[in-house]
Amino acid sequence: MDDFKKLYNLYSKDLYKYMFYLTHDSDLSEELVQETFYQAFISIHRFKGHSKIKTWLYQIGKNVYYKNARKKLPKHDLFDEENYNFDTRSTPETILQLFEQQLELHTAIRKLTEPYKEVVILRSFNELSFKEIGEVFSESENWARVTFHRGKQKLRAALIMGGNQ
Repeated sequence: MDDFKKLYNLYSKDLYKYMFYLTHDSDLSEELVQETFYQAFISIHRFKGHSKIKTWLYQIGKNVYYKNARKKLPKHDLFDEENYNFDTRSTPETILQLFEQQLELHTAIRKLTEPYKEVVILRSFNELSFKEIGEVFSESENWARVTFHRGKQKLRAALIMGGNQ
């Protein structure tokens, strides 16, 4: 049980960030993280060690997210003021401009289709390697690289189109 607590302490924040980027709902993200660790706990005997424990947890998390998404549509929290770091040296104008840019980026990411959205989130925000991303999706490292590249292209196109409107 202590080993499992260590796993939770090591990976729960990263899994929460991953879930939040997918759902944009802090409460739902917390529930999905809890469900992920519950599923991992009851199926730890099936972990064969073919991948890192981190990627195994992300794979479970991805499946928990998909299962939940099939059940209902998530709510979207666009901005969590408590967890947002404001640079004290910034002016209100630069803070607003940065927030608007981040909101535009997150909105564009949210509109990406699967698996591009998840791969961009895992690589950009959770900093998983391409090998780890491939393992999460049961695909190759090269598949993860190509999917990330194509996701970035789609994201860039969406941001350019959004700026021209």
